[in-house]
Amino acid sequence: MMGIHKSETLPDVTYWLALEIAKVDPVVDLDVMYKGSLELDFLYQLLTCKVQQHWWQAYGIQLSPVIVNNAFFRAVAMLHNRNVEFSRSRNAEETVWVRQLLKR
Repeated sequence: MMGIHKSETLPDVTYWLALEIAKVDPVVDLDVMYKGSLELDFLYQLLTCKVQQHWWQAYGIQLSPVIVNNAFFRAVAMLHNRNVEFSRSRNAEETVWVRQLLKR
């Protein structure tokens, strides 16, 4: 039976969109995008259409606009948070200590 799919699809759609955002070349500036930008609007239009087409062709599922919207912004937030954590870990005191040790 084809039709609107239930919310358990949200994590799958979020993951798919996160992978697509990560593939974008040149690499998306997530800090700028997270605050909202033309880049974000363009990517939103492009990827929300792409994910709906993909889900329909691959699974015969028509995603609701709410799921697509939520998944897109969750994917951006997820990637942004991952980048923030990565930056923090690179600038952590332990890392600085190790870097100084290696310079000796």
